[in-house]
Amino acid sequence: MAAAELVENPKTPNVNFIGIQKQIADIIKDIKNHKKKHKLHKFVSSKADNPHIDGRILQNEAPDNKEVLKMIKHLDKDPTNALARLRLVNIVMADRKDLHLDALLNLMLQSSIPIYLCDISPTFLQLVVFTYRAYLERLANLHKHKMMAIRSEELKHVNMSGIDMSDHEDEDAHVRDIASAKTEIQIAESLIEQCETVLNNIKTRMTITLSGEEIEELITGTQSKSSFFGFSQEEVSPNKQNMIISKAVKAIELLKQIPLLQDAGLELAKQLGRVDNKLTYPLVMEGRIQMQALKFQQMRVESGDRAARENMAPVYNRAVVAYRKALKLTSKSSPRKADLPVLTEFGNLTHYGFVHRDLMRFTEDGMKTLVQLGKESVDVAVTIDDSFEPLQKRLENSLSQLNETEEHVF
Repeated sequence: MAAAELVENPKTPNVNFIGIQKQIADIIKDIKNHKKKHKLHKFVSSKADNPHIDGRILQNEAPDNKEVLKMIKHLDKDPTNALARLRLVNIVMADRKDLHLDALLNLMLQSSIPIYLCDISPTFLQLVVFTYRAYLERLANLHKHKMMAIRSEELKHVNMSGIDMSDHEDEDAHVRDIASAKTEIQIAESLIEQCETVLNNIKTRMTITLSGEEIEELITGTQSKSSFFGFSQEEVSPNKQNMIISKAVKAIELLKQIPLLQDAGLELAKQLGRVDNKLTYPLVMEGRIQMQALKFQQMRVESGDRAARENMAPVYNRAVVAYRKALKLTSKSSPRKADLPVLTEFGNLTHYGFVHRDLMRFTEDGMKTLVQLGKESVDVAVTIDDSFEPLQKRLENSLSQLNETEEHVF
């Protein structure tokens, strides 16, 4: 059965990160096409149709800055040049302190491009978080300023601390009603609160870089070597493969924390799955990202976006599919310690479904079947590590409650 398409609330366009990620995906596609054209016509000047490709979308923010023009020229020749794009974003942010919301959105998109091209480093990730936070802060302040200007009764429910009272008169937030503005404020502030944790995690957990070339080497199993006689191909050693895999897993753990980058994490997990379809960890990574995406949808509901409720069950089901695929690669009769993440995380997933079954409109029957599978999975995990007995007990209690409900119905 095809996965249900997620639909975001059109009344909250500024925090619809599924749509924003689609914008980035289109930019990445155009960048790859532009690079192919440039190779075919390297002596002919060809201005990219999409102004995000060479970064000239930011040119109007610093029109007199020669360094900005220089970086745009670099990116026109090679739009995959991550350092040039990093430099461009940094220059524009330093040149202008009063950037409007649309400009900050463009900065956020630009800073995300290297990550989606699989050039992932602490510096690139930090830049994404800085632009993402600046965008969210401007959004919240813009709404608060306009709400204050109309003296709305809704203000009594909005935290007005830290509001920037700079001029917003000529700036459009693309939101027309107070309730939607309030929802966007609450979503933005929830995400802003998480930024410091994400930055700290980047600092402590991401001490290495990962490149697109390394992922390509991992998938093909070969690497190019230059010598006096030109280029040759040789096999990638098992040690290097393990090192690249380790770096990719660490990167995914960070990407999943930022709604803006979750699609990049999913793509990286799929790339890892191409290395060996008998490995469980790419599917576990996919499941973890989907669970993080689910929590984002739940936060939207709690922030007043009722439409996000419709996305919760489809996202949850995507996580279930990923973990169940991984479970098929484990042995119930002779489980290994390496299987614990699959066995226990699937158990936690089913318990989450039980707790939030009403919110996701799950039937008692369907939930009972799923929780039973989760309990069986954790039963196996307990044979390896008895520290998971509390989780086993929670699932037993969940099943008992579902059975009691069934008895009351009949």
